[in-house]
Amino acid sequence: MPSTKKKARSSAKKKSKANKMKGADDSSSPSLSSRMQRMQVGGRCNGNHGLVMNEMGMTCVPFVQKWLQGYNDAIDKVGNMEVSFKITQALTNEDAVWGSSESIDWLVSYFLMTATKQYLNGNIDMAGVDASYADFFNQHKAVVLDKTKPKIDWHEVVRIHNADKPTLAAFLRERIPCTCLD
Repeated sequence: MPSTKKKARSSAKKKSKANKMKGADDSSSPSLSSRMQRMQVGGRCNGNHGLVMNEMGMTCVPFVQKWLQGYNDAIDKVGNMEVSFKITQALTNEDAVWGSSESIDWLVSYFLMTATKQYLNGNIDMAGVDASYADFFNQHKAVVLDKTKPKIDWHEVVRIHNADKPTLAAFLRERIPCTCLD
């Protein structure tokens, strides 16, 4: 007859496995799509951590420059992340970018790449900033374009912005196709 400790451990293992399986069933899970991408590319990385520079990128690069300048100016003046994001969004109101899933996907990928590079270079604070941009754009897409979320979760954006090293590594690892952070 198994001991109470063994039963508890077995029960905990079953619950953990069930939770993992439940997460695997969620097709919107970034970790599932990331795992699939890692399998497809074999974890290899060309230093871009999943970013593909294509025509979309060429369209978005000037937008990124405006976004960064606008956000830095706004945060210096206002000091509030949510308000600064909204000000910057209004300043960079380009339908070709804000209204395009492909553009938003490229922006998310770009900021994940820069966050990963910052992280690998030991600049955790800047990695958090870039990761929060990626999270914001990803949530924008879910709210405005895909309509799968009711609103942006600003607490999550701030949490990623201020994340400690292990939290940030986990966030990025789930979203990039390479194994650079493993």
